[in-house]
Amino acid sequence: MKGKLIFKLGALSTILSFLLVMPALGQLNEDLGKKLCAFKAQTLKELKIAPDKEKKLAAVEEKCVATREKIIADLKKSKEDLQAALAAPKPDEAKIKALVNAFTAAQLNLFNSFKSEMDEELAQMTPVQQGKYLMAMERWRQDVCLPVH
Repeated sequence: MKGKLIFKLGALSTILSFLLVMPALGQLNEDLGKKLCAFKAQTLKELKIAPDKEKKLAAVEEKCVATREKIIADLKKSKEDLQAALAAPKPDEAKIKALVNAFTAAQLNLFNSFKSEMDEELAQMTPVQQGKYLMAMERWRQDVCLPVH
């Protein structure tokens, strides 16, 4: 049980690290998304995932991408609404509080979508595949999101 908790905390920390260093949503371009998909596909190929599980993983990705599009649109709207309210000469504190709550709820939805995707992906893998997959994703995150200058 303790090992499972540590594993989940590690996976959660990887997701959270990715979200914290991810560029602003408006700057996250399609090219980066394509690179991630290609990297994941190559990694899954290297892990020798069974064909039936590969299909399940593809379905998970497709479902999560579609879900995340709406979440990102909601987050963008929440951000714009909050920025507009803060730009007022005398911002209404009650309105700001509600908009902050909406913005943080949208961020939490985005975070939960990544966590849910990872949980579903890992469920299709053996423990060794899970470990290798997490390490590969961490390398990608460090190479792409935290490049050394």
